[in-house]
Amino acid sequence: MPPEPRRRAGNIAWRRPKAGPGAFPFASRRLRPENAGLGSPSSRELHLDVVREEPLGFDDAWVARVVTAALAAAGHRPPATLTVLFASDDHLRDLNRTFRGLDKATDVLSFEAGGPATGAAYLGDVAISVPRALEQGERHGHGAAREVGYLLVHGVLHLLGHDHEADADQAAMRAVEEAALARVGLARLDDQASGPATPEVANPGDEASAP
Repeated sequence: MPPEPRRRAGNIAWRRPKAGPGAFPFASRRLRPENAGLGSPSSRELHLDVVREEPLGFDDAWVARVVTAALAAAGHRPPATLTVLFASDDHLRDLNRTFRGLDKATDVLSFEAGGPATGAAYLGDVAISVPRALEQGERHGHGAAREVGYLLVHGVLHLLGHDHEADADQAAMRAVEEAALARVGLARLDDQASGPATPEVANPGDEASAP
């Protein structure tokens, strides 16, 4: 089958009416370097909107460090703005059905907003199923931090134009993913059990458990 055309949703895909500007605090201020990553200048230019619909034991500063690592490993220069949604399996299934025509849950979805190709600072949105990420981390033996970190990095790289349609592209993307994860102490250990070597679903929706 030919690959599905990419469909760009923008962050309106899951944003619900909000009470006031404080509902998404990361959208309106710059993260301080000590909270937002690796001490690099790029971390001072990250605007991150974290939307939590499911509880997850990693705070927004941790999310910012992982996103900053992904941007740095990919060689993306600041500024960068994006939204990360931590949601339920049902919500990911709804997004997958609405924007991809696939009536099934998945672990991560990426929605490009134009990003580097257009010179826009807003890169797009990454949605992660919290229950699925936690289950995959446990099942493959590498834990929640690596699994959530991997899905986040994988989603961000799609926003930057990476894909895994061809073997060479997949290998290049995997190398950048591992470089990003190593920056935040989530490098793969030789004795870890492996998940699928390749994502099962083409961008913008990926079932992409960390190897």
